[in-house]
Amino acid sequence: MPQKYPPGKFPLWWKFFVCGSVAALCFGTARAETTVEIVHYFNVPGQIQGLQDIQKDFEAANPDIKLKFTYIPFAELVSRTLQMAAVRKPPGISCIDNPDVRHVAKSGVLKDISAAVEKLPTWKDTYQGPKNSVTEGDKVYGVPIGSNSLALFSNKKMLSDAGVTDPPKTWDALKEDAAKLTKSPVYGLVFSATNTEESTWQWEPFLWSNGGSLLDLTAEPAKQALQLWVDLVKSGSVSKDSVNWNQGDVANQFIGGQAAMMVMGPWMLGQVHKSGIDFSVTPMPVPKEGMKPVVPLGGECWCVLKGDPKIEAAALKFIEFVQDPTRLEKLCNTFNYVSSVRSVAVKQGQANPELEPFVLQMDTARARPEEGGANYTQVSLAARTAIQQALTGAKSVEDALAEAAAKIKPLAAKK
Repeated sequence: MPQKYPPGKFPLWWKFFVCGSVAALCFGTARAETTVEIVHYFNVPGQIQGLQDIQKDFEAANPDIKLKFTYIPFAELVSRTLQMAAVRKPPGISCIDNPDVRHVAKSGVLKDISAAVEKLPTWKDTYQGPKNSVTEGDKVYGVPIGSNSLALFSNKKMLSDAGVTDPPKTWDALKEDAAKLTKSPVYGLVFSATNTEESTWQWEPFLWSNGGSLLDLTAEPAKQALQLWVDLVKSGSVSKDSVNWNQGDVANQFIGGQAAMMVMGPWMLGQVHKSGIDFSVTPMPVPKEGMKPVVPLGGECWCVLKGDPKIEAAALKFIEFVQDPTRLEKLCNTFNYVSSVRSVAVKQGQANPELEPFVLQMDTARARPEEGGANYTQVSLAARTAIQQALTGAKSVEDALAEAAAKIKPLAAKK
């Protein structure tokens, strides 16, 4: 027969049972909380601020989900992402540079999120170039955070002093104006031709605007685009040191008053403003008047890793949250990026004239993996080797491009 106790009187073991149950309930709640780790390489103050702001807003709206941002150096992000996935401890999201998305997807670690993105109102309004960067066939492996590209920055005073009325719009004008603006120790133009992706990236606007292709480097458009760079270096309008300069070095030359014009992206607008230089930003010069510039797309993408279904779902919820147009505009503005969503990008351009040239180029901008697919990085390596050989005089333009084309041909067949 069960033992009875007076009303309100319980044995000591009952207290422990109740307390233990409450503790278990509390711990159970803690265990139910989902953490989404997001690996990235953002280290510019505006980018860090953008991440902190979106984390604060998201966690306030989703108390059952926590975000953990983990910084990884740019050069290591892809390899670390793959390593983490290999030991079955993948991050929830990896912020992958858009030319690397298809390469990482080929390894099988990224989740196909095509069904989820089709439900996003912003996806239908996303520019085709950014869409192409994350799409392989009918599968979608990421959502662009924002986009950047390249345009021509000009020092207004230097142009005025040299009698150059407006920044050059064509290749002929670029050569002519760069020569006028070159007066030791100032170069008329600076660009990056270092032995990294930066070199291919900065040459692509010249190649693509001329109708050329990385997959057909022996064709005339490619020869003409590389010859333009060689002519600019040979004439002294561009420094021979361009083969050693990364984009940060290029910006330092312009900010330091050692260059009148530079090929650069919107992420550098804040730094140029801080320098106090009176400058303008205009679209990339094209081969002939009336042609449209075709620039490469930069920018990172939110890519969901295959793993715990709860983390996958929480990661998708975060991406959906960020795709709200107002939040997207705020994030891209703090990043100094152009939104990949047309309606948001147009608003940015209207609010900031210096972003307008980048916005105008978005309609014709191209995702780099359109040439080479998952093998783009190897295609780029062959192309930039040819650029360096031609600029240093190690090989003629024709021979350098022919050698690169031979390396690229089997890669193109495998894409």
